[in-house]
Amino acid sequence: MHLKLLSCVFTVVAASPAVAATEPDWFSSLYTGDGMELRADERVFALFAVLNATGFDAGPVTRTEPVPKVNYHPVRALVRTRVIGGDPDVRKAADAFLDAHPTALKKYLGYVVSAGPAPFSAGSKLKDVAELKGLETVLARAYTGWKLDEVLAQVQGDYRKALKAYLASVDAPLAKARATLKVPDSAPPSVMVMNLLDAQDTVRGVQGDNEVVLVVGPAEKPNVEGVVREYARVFIDPLVSKKVAGWAGGAALLKEAQVAGAPDQTPAEYASSLLGTALALKAINATDAQYDAAQARGYFGVKEIAKMFDDGKPVEGWVLDALARADARRPARKQ
Repeated sequence: MHLKLLSCVFTVVAASPAVAATEPDWFSSLYTGDGMELRADERVFALFAVLNATGFDAGPVTRTEPVPKVNYHPVRALVRTRVIGGDPDVRKAADAFLDAHPTALKKYLGYVVSAGPAPFSAGSKLKDVAELKGLETVLARAYTGWKLDEVLAQVQGDYRKALKAYLASVDAPLAKARATLKVPDSAPPSVMVMNLLDAQDTVRGVQGDNEVVLVVGPAEKPNVEGVVREYARVFIDPLVSKKVAGWAGGAALLKEAQVAGAPDQTPAEYASSLLGTALALKAINATDAQYDAAQARGYFGVKEIAKMFDDGKPVEGWVLDALARADARRPARKQ
């Protein structure tokens, strides 16, 4: 599916950091052995700078009393200081746009990765995110008003270090996932984007402009399971959404999964996460302990569901059967 490239290829930017930051490809991409591009993205950087300035504070809580303290990656802490203390008119404009467009964060992410490059002269042309038209204007104002190009130039080394950790770890599991899902060679390529402004261990997969974009947050070690899960979800989501509309037990199962720690907000989201997690664990040759951990955080029956991928049947043909197995394994059902 991908052209074979050397595993540590750098695009050389022959300019000082301050000058390089003004170019669309300011960041040097890395490529895995199978040719998957790993990069930073100014559009994602700008979006999450805006989100951090307007209240996005998700992350590990290291203190609860007397005031909660959230642990941020050093780059995120630097950017938060810059944007929260920056031009308040930029923050007010961003906040007003968010108020007027209360939709899922993944839609915002899908919009920016399919929009034109910074400084954001063109928005996304994809129909499923058209409701966010005008976001590029907000991002352009933030990019200029907060001088995000200067901040980007300061943190290139941090992004390279975080990206390099994934070079040797994602090819084999993603290849297994593509084979299991029967993704055709003609499907859009996948790209991994590092985002140090997100919460720890977060991965968000979205469809970009003719590419699958896997946006990866900071992590102590490569979150390969998350990368494969989100890659799978891009393909599984539309299949699952058609099947779970009439899923009678979905609300009860979701509620119990949320109590256990699953972050999903709808039965369809939970179903996609469940199948994506099962496929990811299978692709990384997970241990029993890893399956048990997924079960404990709300993805019930995940080990049994992973085995269902061995049959080679189209996923949409056994989604409801998989959900029935999850329902049978939930704690309340087993009591």
